[in-house]
Amino acid sequence: MKTGLMLPTWSGAMNGATPTTRDVIAFAELAEQVGFDSLWVSDHFLNEPYVDYADAIGSVMPEAYRGIKAGAWECWSLMAALAVRTTQVTLGTLVSNTGFRNPALLARMIDTIDDLSGGRVVAGLGAGDFPTEHRAFGYPFERRVSRFEEALAIIKPLLAGASSTMTGEFYRTEDATLLPKGLRSGGPPIMIGALRGGPRMLRLVVQYADHWNCMLPFGDSHPPAYEAAWQVVLDACAKHGRDAATLSRHVTVGVCLVDGTYPLPGAQPLAGGTARLIAQLEDYAERGVDTLSMVVEPCTPASLEALAPVLAHFNAR
Repeated sequence: MKTGLMLPTWSGAMNGATPTTRDVIAFAELAEQVGFDSLWVSDHFLNEPYVDYADAIGSVMPEAYRGIKAGAWECWSLMAALAVRTTQVTLGTLVSNTGFRNPALLARMIDTIDDLSGGRVVAGLGAGDFPTEHRAFGYPFERRVSRFEEALAIIKPLLAGASSTMTGEFYRTEDATLLPKGLRSGGPPIMIGALRGGPRMLRLVVQYADHWNCMLPFGDSHPPAYEAAWQVVLDACAKHGRDAATLSRHVTVGVCLVDGTYPLPGAQPLAGGTARLIAQLEDYAERGVDTLSMVVEPCTPASLEALAPVLAHFNAR
């Protein structure tokens, strides 16, 4: 099992402080040094946690959060910087909202950054979840899954080196092709999450994804929550004729290293010292998880250093 880190790119992400882009890059470089296998960047512009978290992820924030807005650095700009400032780690988006960018342009961006990184990008893609940022930046929020399906139908063949001609309800291409093509002829792999998705999102995972993501840090980060979500994906694979063994499993969990520092009310992160964390992560490995990425609190360089023995355990296997 590989280990990954969610990079702190949003307001207050570094133990209450808001990082600059340079802070994020320095944090990424340290994460690579201490032994993480992959680094992950979220794709958000603006949100109101009191409103958006309840609707999108089921997390009820305290009344004190009402009216407070938070933002984040633009993910693909950061991905380009990470591509040249890191050397070995996999780089991925968790996940990039296809509704924020024309899908053919997004495919061109993904392939360019993958080439820049030497072939280390995973294209995590999603339909978007926070209504606040869609409204603020002028993007339509309605019919997101329909828009997502059309976007995937353009992005997938373009990344694979084929051309795209499509006249859809939302998007149109006419013999679009990625030229020059990045160094991976088959293109970067696609990852889709469907923890709270309905039957159509599950079908899109089965149809288009190389990796499935199970996003748990906002709720219960322990293995039974993953098992329940994976069973739903297994059922979808059986329904739509996909061999589940061909779908890589990526689970994102919350990890709390200091009591009382995890910022999401009601969440149940993994916690404890080195031995206990290793045991909890081993539980995931034994259940067939391919990548286990972490939202670490407190999000500080000292926390990354404290996790080095945990990472060394998995890197030595």
